[in-house]
Amino acid sequence: MSMSSQQLRRLRRRLVVAPAFAIVAVLASATAVSAQVPNPPPDGSAPGAELVTTVLGWLKWAGLAASFAGLLIGAVATGVGHFGSNYGASSAGRKWLMGGMGAAILSGLSWTIATTLYTATGG
Repeated sequence: MSMSSQQLRRLRRRLVVAPAFAIVAVLASATAVSAQVPNPPPDGSAPGAELVTTVLGWLKWAGLAASFAGLLIGAVATGVGHFGSNYGASSAGRKWLMGGMGAAILSGLSWTIATTLYTATGG
């Protein structure tokens, strides 16, 4: 049972158009529902807010320490791999270096990311 090229085009068109209409319908109903959800203003006197601030400060410094450790481990592994003619160790060291740099960037930008998200959500 073989389909002609015209029948295949019709089937493809149906497979594209039907989900598109479904997505539009879901998005239209979602905007109506989201308009009814209340958005109370932020309250800075939440219980435990000081503890959360302290924990976030410690996590920031722990993230920076972990990124520094990753950079050191990567440098040592890359050096050992290079001078020992071991491609596997050198490749692993480069991965550690990239991970350490990524962690340092993320730790350094964590305050900016958090405050941007807070103000973007109406805080």
